[in-house]
Amino acid sequence: MMSDPEAAHILGPVDTAFLYVETDQSPMNIGAVSVFEGKISYDDLLEHIDDRIHQAPLYQKRLVQAPLKVGPPTWVLDPDYFTGNHVFKRKLPAPGTEEQLRELTGKLVSKPLSRTKPLWEVHLIDGMEGNRTALFFKVHHAMVDGLSAIELFTLLLDLSPEISSPPKKPVFDPPPLPSDAQMVVDAVLKDLPNKLDVLGKIGGTLSFMSGVLADKDKRRKMLRGVATLVSDNLTLLKPLAINGKNSGQQQLTWAEFSMAEVRAIRATANVSVNDVMLSVLGGAVDRYEVAHGRGIQDSVRVLVPVNMRAEQEKGEFGNRIAVLPIDVPLRAPDPLSRLQTVHDYSLTMKQSYLSNTIDAILSLPSLSPAIMQPIIWSMAPSAFAFVAHTWCTNVSGPQFPVYLLGREMQHSYGYFPLNPSMGLACVVMSYNQRITMTLVTDTGIIPDAIELRGYLQESFLELRTAAKVDPRPLPAAQPRAEAPKPAAPPIEIQKAHPAAKIESPVNTGENGHAAAELAEVMVPAAAPSSENGHGAIGAAEPIVMIAPTAAADSSPALAVHTELDPAPAPIVPVAEPEVVASPHYKLFTEEWALDFREKINSSSAYRAASKKWTAGALAFVMKAAPAHGFDHDSAVVMDLLKGECRSAHSVTIGQAHAQAAFVIEGDYRAWMKVMRGEAAPLGMLVRGELQLKKGMMVRLLPYTQSAQELLACAQRVPWE
Repeated sequence: MMSDPEAAHILGPVDTAFLYVETDQSPMNIGAVSVFEGKISYDDLLEHIDDRIHQAPLYQKRLVQAPLKVGPPTWVLDPDYFTGNHVFKRKLPAPGTEEQLRELTGKLVSKPLSRTKPLWEVHLIDGMEGNRTALFFKVHHAMVDGLSAIELFTLLLDLSPEISSPPKKPVFDPPPLPSDAQMVVDAVLKDLPNKLDVLGKIGGTLSFMSGVLADKDKRRKMLRGVATLVSDNLTLLKPLAINGKNSGQQQLTWAEFSMAEVRAIRATANVSVNDVMLSVLGGAVDRYEVAHGRGIQDSVRVLVPVNMRAEQEKGEFGNRIAVLPIDVPLRAPDPLSRLQTVHDYSLTMKQSYLSNTIDAILSLPSLSPAIMQPIIWSMAPSAFAFVAHTWCTNVSGPQFPVYLLGREMQHSYGYFPLNPSMGLACVVMSYNQRITMTLVTDTGIIPDAIELRGYLQESFLELRTAAKVDPRPLPAAQPRAEAPKPAAPPIEIQKAHPAAKIESPVNTGENGHAAAELAEVMVPAAAPSSENGHGAIGAAEPIVMIAPTAAADSSPALAVHTELDPAPAPIVPVAEPEVVASPHYKLFTEEWALDFREKINSSSAYRAASKKWTAGALAFVMKAAPAHGFDHDSAVVMDLLKGECRSAHSVTIGQAHAQAAFVIEGDYRAWMKVMRGEAAPLGMLVRGELQLKKGMMVRLLPYTQSAQELLACAQRVPWE
C-alpha cells in the first residue's frame, strides 16, 4: 500500500481479478476461524480492534470506481467508517459443539461482503462448550494478501497474556468520497502512470527470464518443467467427483495433526512439509473418488498459489500471486510412492520458472482499458476449471502461543475461496506445533464434508504408518486463571463523527529452529535470484489468520441462533498536541542515544513493565540508506537492567554484536515504521521486517509490554 494512509491508490492487477471474478455462488472471501480459551467480551473486542485498526489504513478504505467503469477500482478512505459496522456478535445454541460452529461458519463464509464499506468483518461467536470463544475473520481477497494479513495478525494479537498498549489513535477525519466527475479525472491522471508501472514490472520479469535462458543449468531445468507441463496437458483434464456446478452453499471442516509427526515424516522421506500435506490431500481425494467417482483420472491436479512479490515491492501492485500446478497421483501403489512422486513433480515445477511466466500473464489484462477488464476476468474461472481440479494454499503461523485480550489462541483454521466448478479447496495452516487442513467445500458438489475429512485423517494415518513414525501427542492448551481487568485510564472525548452509523516469515537469528519450521510449511518456488532484485518468490500466498457478508446473516435458513449486538457510538480520543523538543537528533547517533537513555530513565511506565528484565543489553542496527542521509550502517547499544538504562552509546556494528545480548537489525523503512508508531517491533520480528541477528526470540516474548514502553520512550526523543 502507499505510504500515505490518506492517499487513494488503484487496485492491483491480481486484486482486480479477485474483484471481477466474484459471484454470489463464488464469493472471494478469505479468513480464519480461531478458537480462544475463556470468554471474550464483545465490547472489549470492539474497543481493542478500534484502538489498533488505524495502524493498517487499508482496513478503513473502501472501493470506488468511475461511472461506466471508465477507470480502475480505487481504494479511498471511507468517510462513514466505523469499526462497529464490521464487528458482530453471534451465539451458538447449547451445547455449542464444534459441529454447530462449523454450520454457522459455513453460512457466514457463503455470503459475499458488501462493497459499500471496507471489505472485512469479524464475528465473535459465543456459547462454545468448554468455556471457549470463537472468532470468525472474513476479508475480501482483493483487499489483502499474505503480507497484509500477517500485518493485521500482529496488530490484534500479543505475544504474551499481557495486553500491549497500542500507539495513540489519531483522530479519523477523512475527506468526502470523490464525485463522479472527480473519479473520471483521476482515472485519466492515474491510470496511465499505473499502466506504465505494470508494464515496467512485466519488463522486469521478461529481463529475468532472459537471464534464465542465458544460463545453461537454469535453462535445462526450465525446459524440463515446460516439457512436463506440455506432456501432461496433451489430453483434456477429466473432472473428478470433487468437480461440478457450484451451489454457493459452502461448508468448512478441518482436521488437526501434530507438527512433530509431520516433520518426522518429512525427515524420513527427505521431502518438504508441503509435499507431505499435498500427499495427504491426494490420498483423501483418492478415497473419495473411489467412493463417488468414475475412476477415469489417474491424478488430481492441485493449483498451489505462490507469492511473487519481493520485499522491496511491499505496497506496490497489491497482490502478486502466481500458481504452480502439481499433479498428485490417485492410484498410487503405496503412500510413500505417492509422496515421492509429489516431491519430484513439485521440484520440477519450482525449477521451471513457470510461476514467473504466470505472474506476467496475470498482469497483462491490467494494460487493457478499465471498461474491458470485467469482461476479460469473467472468463478466468472457466479457464482454471480446464487446467486443475482444486486449490491448496499454505499459511505459516507462529510456533508459539499468541493471545487476544489476554486469552490464548488454541486453534486457528484458515479458509480460501472456491473457484466455480471446483467443489473443494484446502488450506494448510501451522500454529503452535500443530498443523491443520481446512476443507472448503460446496454442498452442491460435495454434500457431506465430514466424509471427506474422515478420508483426510485416514490418509494421514496411512502415510504416518508407512513412514514408521510413532504417534506424537498434540500440545495441550493450558487454561489460565481469570486475571483482574485493569482500570481503564480516563480518556478525553470529542463529538462522534456525524456520519458514523451502525451497520454492520520469522527470522530468529541464532534461534534458527523457529525460522526453519515456519519456512518449511510455506510453498517454496524457484526464486529468481535476488541479485537482480526482481520477482523474488516467497511463500505460498497465505490466508488471513487475524484479519478478519455484509451485515449479519438474517437468512431464515440459518440453523443456529444468531444475535447482532448493537455497537456503541464511536468514541474518538482527541489527539493531544505534542511538544517537540529542540534540537532534533539524527537517529542512532550518540546524541540520540543519550537522550533516549534519559527518556527511558524518566519513564515510570517503562520501569514498571521492565522490573524483571535481566536478559542483557539491546542493540539496534539500521542498514545504510544513502538516500535518507545514512551513508553507513548505524547502531546503538542500550544497557538495560530491571527497568533502568545504565548506558547508551552509538557504536559500530562489530561493537554492537560484541556488547549486546540481542541485536535487532532493519532497514530505513522498517525503523521509520517503528518510530512513527505504525507497527510494534516484536510483531515486525515475527513477520521478518526486523531481524534478530543475535539472541533468541523466545527470551524476548515475555517482555511485550516492556518493548511497547521502550518504543514509547524512543518516540519521545526529537528526531529527524
